[in-house]
Amino acid sequence: MKRGDNLTKIARMFHVTLDQILEWNPQIENPDLIYPGQRIRVAPPPEEEGEYDAPFRE
Repeated sequence: MKRGDNLTKIARMFHVTLDQILEWNPQIENPDLIYPGQRIRVAPPPEEEGEYDAPFRE
């Protein structure tokens, strides 16, 4: 995440919904409070252990 980013903007950039981002990032308690440098998942987590990690957006 960088200054000026918000979850809606990031969702559009990655062609996903805000609800999906919130589902994939249970650590986000308040979607209005995100911080520069915070990492969020922008794709679903792997279904099986040992698969590659889904991409993050910094």
